[in-house]
Amino acid sequence: MMPVETKTKIHEDSKKLVYDDSDVKKAMDLIRSRGYVTRADFNKMDDVDWAEGFDKKIEDGFIKSEGEDPYVYFEQFDFKGGDIDSIIFDMDQVGTREHALDLLAAAIKQNAY
Repeated sequence: MMPVETKTKIHEDSKKLVYDDSDVKKAMDLIRSRGYVTRADFNKMDDVDWAEGFDKKIEDGFIKSEGEDPYVYFEQFDFKGGDIDSIIFDMDQVGTREHALDLLAAAIKQNAY
């Protein structure tokens, strides 16, 4: 019998994370206009592995855009009841992690701690 860690590692390695260019472009546009994206915008952000990879794709997209260099940040927050959710935001527009938490809570209709 394989140890649990090995099974988990095999599962993580076999997970296929797919990102559509149109989703990356939409996320970049939303970040430009309002400063953030959440699961309310992209349902797949409920998977932390997908959300972390999506953050990297968004950052890469901004790097390729001439004249743009937002401070894009990925954060997970805990909510009452043990729910954890993710937000990708431009720190320059959002300002603080606390404000990002408030924006995420409003977007997914949760009560922040």
